[in-house]
Amino acid sequence: MILVIGEILFDELPGGRRPGGAPFNFAQHLHRLGEEVLFVSRVGNDKDGDSLLEFIREAKLTDRLIQRDPEHETGRVEVHVDRLGIPHYTILPDTAYDHIDFELIESGTDAEIQLLYFGSLIQRTESGRKQLQRFLGRQPDSILRLYDMNLRAGCENKDILIPSLEQTDILKINEEELAATGRLIGSSLTGEELIVYLIETFKIKQIALTRGPEGSRLYTDDGKRIEQKAGSVPDDAVVDTVGAGDSYTAVLAYGNLHRIPPEETVRAATQLSEQICTIAGAIPPDNRFYKELNLKR
Repeated sequence: MILVIGEILFDELPGGRRPGGAPFNFAQHLHRLGEEVLFVSRVGNDKDGDSLLEFIREAKLTDRLIQRDPEHETGRVEVHVDRLGIPHYTILPDTAYDHIDFELIESGTDAEIQLLYFGSLIQRTESGRKQLQRFLGRQPDSILRLYDMNLRAGCENKDILIPSLEQTDILKINEEELAATGRLIGSSLTGEELIVYLIETFKIKQIALTRGPEGSRLYTDDGKRIEQKAGSVPDDAVVDTVGAGDSYTAVLAYGNLHRIPPEETVRAATQLSEQICTIAGAIPPDNRFYKELNLKR
C-alpha cells in the first residue's frame, strides 16, 4: 500500500480547468501502474470540492481519506504556460488542503504502508508543517519516505526543507530546487558536490535530479551515478510539461517498491515523463504509455 498525502486542486489552465496537484497526479500514475494507493487530501464543502471528489472516483481511487472543510474553499492554481511549454503557477492561499487533519489519517489507515509520499505545499502553514512532521516522526522506519520537493511560492524556507530532508529516503528534485536547497541550508556547495553532501548529511538513499530536456540523474548512497538522456520526443511534439515530473516520481517509487534495477527505473521514468509532455495536462486518457514502459516486476 502507498500512502499519498497532499494537495488536490483545480489547475486553471489557458485551455480550461483540470483537476491537479502533484500528489493527486502521482497517485493516479501509480494506480495506473497497478499499485494500491490511499490518497489523503482535503477539499472545501463547495461545488469545486464536489467536482474533485467525482474526479477521484472516476480515477478509481478511494475517497475515504478525502476530508471536507466547512470553512475553507477548495484549492485552485492559475497556470500560465510560456512559449516553451513551461508552466508557471499562481497558487491561491489558505485553502482546504492547508488544513488536513492528520489525526483522521491515522484513524483511517488500517493497511500496511510500504511507501509514504509527501511534498512541500501542504507545509506552507505552520500548522500543516508541524502536523506533517509529527505524523512522519511516528511512522516506523520500515516505510520508505519519498519527498517530492516541488518548491512553490510560500514553501522556500528552511523550516519546511530541513525537517523534510531529515525524514527522506528518496528525494526527487530539479536543478532550480537543488540550488535553492543549497541556499536554504547555508551551504556553498553546488551541483554534484551538494547532492553528495545531502545524501551523507541527511542519510538519503536516493536522489533523483530531473533536468528538463537534458534528462535526469539518479544518485545513490552507495556512490552510483546513473544518467539518462532525454530526447525521444521531438520539440514540436511537446504540448506542455504540466505533470511531467509527477509521472517521473511515480515510476521512481514503483521501481523502488519492486526492486527494479535503478538503471531500468530511470529509463522508464524519463520515458513516461517525456510522453506526458505530448498531451495536454498531466494524465493520459488511457493506459498505453504505461504498457509501453515494459517494466518487469
